[in-house]
Amino acid sequence: MAMAINQELSNVVEDRVVKSCREGPSEVEIAFQDGSTMRVKVMESNSPPLREGSQVRRVYEDGTEFMIDCEDGTTLSLQLIEPGNSVSVRDRDGAVEYRG
Repeated sequence: MAMAINQELSNVVEDRVVKSCREGPSEVEIAFQDGSTMRVKVMESNSPPLREGSQVRRVYEDGTEFMIDCEDGTTLSLQLIEPGNSVSVRDRDGAVEYRG
């Protein structure tokens, strides 16, 4: 299945390096080395968490399907709770960089 690139979100997080990736029952939180964080509200996660040191290449989104693609070939595949309203990115100071 070919998913569409979420260009706006990709532009925000492209080249950021993963510091940690924590998966809970209803949310995945990715912390980046620059101090920013991405929170994704999920129905389920279909893949292991992203590895520390992975560099984000692109983000894809199609309805509830959501995938983060990294430079090292790893991907994080998630099922969003609500399309268009499940992802937020905040910078190191807590300011919203992306919401959708």
